[in-house]
Amino acid sequence: MNKKPISKKHVVVSFVCGAVLFSGLSAVAADTSISAMVSKATFFAFGERQAAPSVTGSNGAKSPAALTYNGTTYVPVRAIGDMLDVPVYWDASNNSISTGSAKTIVKSADGTVHGSIDLMEEKGGVRVKVSLMNLPPGPHGIHVHQMPIKNNDFATALGHFNPTRDEHGHHNPKGTHIGDFEKNLMATTKGTAVQEFFLEGANLKPDSPMSVAGRSIIIHAAADDQKSDPAGNSGDRIAGGNIPK
Repeated sequence: MNKKPISKKHVVVSFVCGAVLFSGLSAVAADTSISAMVSKATFFAFGERQAAPSVTGSNGAKSPAALTYNGTTYVPVRAIGDMLDVPVYWDASNNSISTGSAKTIVKSADGTVHGSIDLMEEKGGVRVKVSLMNLPPGPHGIHVHQMPIKNNDFATALGHFNPTRDEHGHHNPKGTHIGDFEKNLMATTKGTAVQEFFLEGANLKPDSPMSVAGRSIIIHAAADDQKSDPAGNSGDRIAGGNIPK
């Protein structure tokens, strides 16, 4: 009888089964130190990348407490994503994981959900696909801001993401910010907005100075004139969400 070679698919399936078992056991072992003979390792905990000590376990050091969360772990999710070359993103503000794209949940200041925005890294930048509802009809400025939103307070997002220290707007000879979208978000008379953008020069890499991961997207009440610094006279911040990382 001929034996079939083990494929990558078999390896992944076996890994998933082991990951499920490990996740269940981690609740029991949450208070137990874990020994690992490694000089350098990276743990993915709470969906975020956290470096372990240079030596883990051999000198009595315990593994990071954040390795487990509610009796489970995000290590297998990240690892499987790496094996299949599928990016995995953790949204700490909504306690959710997205794969393939960084799914940004958009809310108003009172917590009402308006939909989502998907960000996907491509050659030369980041593709942004917007699918929102219940917005005021008409054009709205939309930008990536420097910091994540805290407690639905849009002021905590600070200014536009601008690592190149340019001015605002795609019609500004001194612009543009990396976080400037090339056109306005258009909401229909029913308040829906389904639109696609491209953030040139941006990426979703965890340690890149041009990365928009872990920042926020803000939607404004009025149209962006694409030339006035610092925000295109686009008015109040009416909705937004944090970009997972």
